[in-house]
Amino acid sequence: GVGAAVLIVKAYRELPDLGQLIEGYNPVVPSKIYDTNGEVIDILYKEIRETATIEEMPKSLKDAYVAIEDRRFYGHHGFDVLGMGRAMVVNLVTMSKAQGASSITQQLAKNAFLSNEKKIMRKVKEAIITVELERGYTKDEILEKYMNEIYFGSGAYGVKTAARAFYGKSVEDINTAESALLAGVPNRPNKYNPRKHLNNAVTRGKLVLSQMRRYNLIDEEEYEKALS
Repeated sequence: GVGAAVLIVKAYRELPDLGQLIEGYNPVVPSKIYDTNGEVIDILYKEIRETATIEEMPKSLKDAYVAIEDRRFYGHHGFDVLGMGRAMVVNLVTMSKAQGASSITQQLAKNAFLSNEKKIMRKVKEAIITVELERGYTKDEILEKYMNEIYFGSGAYGVKTAARAFYGKSVEDINTAESALLAGVPNRPNKYNPRKHLNNAVTRGKLVLSQMRRYNLIDEEEYEKALS
């Protein structure tokens, strides 16, 4: 109603120029990194970040992130309503935060703030940025920005940095199995970092592969080869 409209107008006024915010986004290294539940998962002393273009990223890597994070990414307009509904049902039944509901665009919008305060105004601002991202950028541009911003632990941001750190190779040279493992890490960098917990990372990578197969992003032969 009127209250919601007032809140949205207030949020718009408090936001910096959205084009400048999105294009000129260059975050200051926070001293603490939080997970989606607001728990501290890492303390940073330096940031390691290399950026990759969407053309440098293998198809298997892009598919892996879409499969595990937001399978309807190319079909929705920033908010996966079906995904949100499914997550709410699963979470209610299991009494846990078993399923995430944020789309890739929403996650990118949230990263633009580096704020973990659970405030209604922050949520409104994130929603506004999500809408503006979808209006102003192609899906590939959004995916590229997202994959350069995700956190892998130990101060490392972005898939290019992660490929170098975990595999000692350029991101364009990683295979399907390596893509699946990389896609699994940002959900919980402390738990799924292969340098610290290889078994956890492999188990999570197998889940990503099963999602890729389920949605026909890889065929049976590629799936079996990656598993082995």
